[in-house]
Amino acid sequence: MMDDPVDSLTERYTEFYQSRSPARVYPVEFVVRAFLGNYPRLQRDQTSSRGLTALDLGFGDGRNLPLLYDLGMQVFGVELSADICTFAKVRMENLGIPVDLRVGRNKALPFDDAHFDVVLACHSCYYVDRGSHFGDNVAEIARVLKPGGKFVFSVPIGTSFILRGAKTLGDGHMEIVNDPYGLRNGNILRKFDSEDEIKAALSPEFGRFSIGSCRNDFWGVEEHVWIVVCRKAV
Repeated sequence: MMDDPVDSLTERYTEFYQSRSPARVYPVEFVVRAFLGNYPRLQRDQTSSRGLTALDLGFGDGRNLPLLYDLGMQVFGVELSADICTFAKVRMENLGIPVDLRVGRNKALPFDDAHFDVVLACHSCYYVDRGSHFGDNVAEIARVLKPGGKFVFSVPIGTSFILRGAKTLGDGHMEIVNDPYGLRNGNILRKFDSEDEIKAALSPEFGRFSIGSCRNDFWGVEEHVWIVVCRKAV
């Protein structure tokens, strides 16, 4: 019998983060730019972030949690396993950062409706469980956001390294078969080839889109992603 890709992904990522134990972690560049940058197609928030509730969806080693905390937000997170949550919580405790980290999935977030002012999904919201659709992830993220709440996220462009040789499943859903890191083979993600595809996939739950892109070549690992800031419809 083949392994369940969902269980395998959880186990592989748990082992991956268990093997990494840095004293400090550093935020992803596009996340810093999204929250602190000033760009022609990205309006800065005119009000303070202090006291807002923020969810880091798929926080991994916790690298973006200190940034959200330093901006004055109450910080929450979701990851695949209790062990990953524990690893990150201990790291944040050592940095003096209070966090509420819970186990969940993109299509099933363990929080009440309209709980958050901000949801951040850095390289995470596009993973789709078998038997579900990217639209299920979008609906769940919209559920936990307050009306007018901000959603900051990344999604892969079709030319990204993770999609080399991937199996097409329809409607932009791809099964990964050639992950150079050996973590995600057999799992499904949603890729996007245009800004219009992103808008269509997130509407009508979200609007006021600011869309950019990053096309990086990290010494042979070509990471191509869309970076998006939008708002939940009021």
